[in-house]
Amino acid sequence: MKKTIFISAMLALIFTPMKAQNLHYQMSSGHNHFLAAKFGADYGTVIGLSYGQRITSAKPTFLTVESSIPFGHKLLDDWKMRLAVESELWKTRHFSFTLKPGFIVRRYDTDIARLLNIGADLTTSFGYFNAKWLFAIEANYDQSLSTHIKHHSLQENYPDIYNGWIGPAGANLKFGAQAGYAFGKNFLSIKAGKVYARSFQDNPTLPFYFEITCLRLW
Repeated sequence: MKKTIFISAMLALIFTPMKAQNLHYQMSSGHNHFLAAKFGADYGTVIGLSYGQRITSAKPTFLTVESSIPFGHKLLDDWKMRLAVESELWKTRHFSFTLKPGFIVRRYDTDIARLLNIGADLTTSFGYFNAKWLFAIEANYDQSLSTHIKHHSLQENYPDIYNGWIGPAGANLKFGAQAGYAFGKNFLSIKAGKVYARSFQDNPTLPFYFEITCLRLW
């Protein structure tokens, strides 16, 4: 029972990925790369970088690599890496619908235990785009697939406590909105929203997220 409670509590902390920005697809026309820096609040203060490269020309599709770390005393105790594909599936003159599946690896380390998690997520976005502005709503589903647990201090009190891989242990849902402004080859966006557990009952202690992103295309 103690092991189950500990695992559930710790996993609730790591299922908090910082979602990447939604591209301004009208602005991205004619460009094949982007680099973005971001700052946000998502179960703590987080900074991150991401790089994207266009992989198709017929329909705007970017392969992105993202990394983020929270502020803390030990810089690389906690981190997250994400590989994703973002594509504009449907558009009219000013409206666009995008889909972004991703594969996630993240690490969370304290004096109690170290968790290495593998997960997957899916982000959808629908919004209004013009030459300068973006206004969109978004939804994200983040699912844990497997987690490796290495206990530290608890091992001293409970020598037989389990160390190793466990299966899927939880998921989060995020719903939010984004506004952005394009100037030259640069794009500045701000987003905010609410976070729920998959059950909509065991919700995170800080059930909101916030993010500012600065992106440059070339």
